[in-house]
Amino acid sequence: MTQETNRGRPKDTAKQAEQKQKLIDAANVLMREKSYRSVTIRELGAAAGVNSAMIKYYFGGKEELFLEAMNQMVVQHFSSVQAIQDKPEPVKGFIKYIVNTLNQDKGLAKFIHDEVLNENYPLRDKFLAGFPSQMAELLPALIEREVAALQAHKAIKGDVNCKYAAFNLMSMIMMPYVAAPIRKIVWQICDEQLHEQAWVDHLYQQFIGGIIRGQSDDN
Repeated sequence: MTQETNRGRPKDTAKQAEQKQKLIDAANVLMREKSYRSVTIRELGAAAGVNSAMIKYYFGGKEELFLEAMNQMVVQHFSSVQAIQDKPEPVKGFIKYIVNTLNQDKGLAKFIHDEVLNENYPLRDKFLAGFPSQMAELLPALIEREVAALQAHKAIKGDVNCKYAAFNLMSMIMMPYVAAPIRKIVWQICDEQLHEQAWVDHLYQQFIGGIIRGQSDDN
């Protein structure tokens, strides 16, 4: 056996790709369960079933591994959101996709609350430069399409600040998940209710209705 093999570094490219993906998957799971600082190299290796020394070998360190895990998440979600652009009612499709993602990925809202909203999270700026920044460009364009349709049907006449509208919509979508204890204890809205199509319909109607009412008030 070669020295490289003895160190647990497989020459087989398929084996390398498999081990790298196992480490990325483990990072994706652990970042949703624990804080970044509390996750250890040894823990990542154990969760992946891979020698923890491979983290440095494949990625350079824990930070680079977590960034790669985030990048994969960005690519997956952004490609899915892009596919919504050409569908009827793209804003409603966007709401449904994000809500479904948050419902299925229970740890994502926790990760956003505990890490991304924490100014001391060392990877915060790099995370925000990914999917959130891409959404800040894409979502206003989706809203602009629906605004144009409303204008064509004379539902509204004036201009709409689609950037402000997009930020408002993201706040409406995210708040029930990020502030889940308040939603559940104070407002008695359980998780199951957020899984219903009625919740997506409610968010969409409130958002579009707000744009129409805002235009009426301005006039």
